[in-house]
Amino acid sequence: MSIENIAQSLEIELPDSYKQQIMEKERWLKLADAPFPYRHYKVNDDGNIYISQQCIADRNALLFEQFQYEAEDARVNTDTWCVGVWVKVRAVINGKEHSVRQYGVHTISKLHGEAKPGGDALEQAIKSAVSDGMKKCSSWLGVAAHIYRGEVISIRANRDKDGQPQSRFYIQNLEKFGLSEYEYKYGIPVLPDSFKVFYEKMGWTDGIFYSDVFDFRDKHSVSRDESRKAERNQERSEEEIGSENPAFINEMQANYLRSLIHDFNENAQERDIVQAIIAYLLKREVDVVKEAEDLGKRFTTVDALPSVHFTSVHRYFKQLRKTRLGNTEEKSA
Repeated sequence: MSIENIAQSLEIELPDSYKQQIMEKERWLKLADAPFPYRHYKVNDDGNIYISQQCIADRNALLFEQFQYEAEDARVNTDTWCVGVWVKVRAVINGKEHSVRQYGVHTISKLHGEAKPGGDALEQAIKSAVSDGMKKCSSWLGVAAHIYRGEVISIRANRDKDGQPQSRFYIQNLEKFGLSEYEYKYGIPVLPDSFKVFYEKMGWTDGIFYSDVFDFRDKHSVSRDESRKAERNQERSEEEIGSENPAFINEMQANYLRSLIHDFNENAQERDIVQAIIAYLLKREVDVVKEAEDLGKRFTTVDALPSVHFTSVHRYFKQLRKTRLGNTEEKSA
């Protein structure tokens, strides 16, 4: 969404000189936040998406006229064996200097049975914390900001204490796309469909997108009639996204909610997830079915969730996933 569109919606007239500045800034931010090659997206052991420091540094070198950083003394929390460090970045963009300060963190690796980690582990953790701080600073300047907005999601492996993947959905997609379990040990990155046009123009053919993953799921877990219905829902969702209706959550948010449920229940169908949302909001004395109808939709698909409830439902699903996966680990132990 551009500043000019926001100004028009608010009926605010922008001076031509200011419009030009805004256009230049928006063009630069698009370059900074352009998608990376698929191989650069990784999943860490917590199931979160990240891009390596070197890839971020390469993008910074292309974008910034000058880029410098300085790190303060690291702090070590011996209760959690976690390192934290403040990192400050100074960057020159179009002749103007910008300064950003962010806090980088990293957990110190400790061998099983060790009371405290060794010196090499501490040194490596400090370096990783500095890298984390630099990447956060870069994101505040626009570089790979889509990672921190949660636009790229992961199909988590959910490995047990013996290192075996517990998610059948993860295993199915490894087989579907011919991926190496070693290379995608903790999860499979899934890109938003909005990246497809950019990938095609760049000649990149190895991306895995939302529609690839969820189409695959439909073919294996629902009947033909339900599959056709899911396709029609998807087409209708895409049309509504094109019209930028802010009253409802967008495709990315809907797929994210689905992925949270599929992490611990890969057999959950669309109606199951919708019913879970309805039941949760009823406990909060919210009639989401009526709200959706008042806004012009029937609440029969996840993407018909009114956007005002996304944050609370998202938090509830994350807690539900944590609880269910914790119970599964206890049983397997």
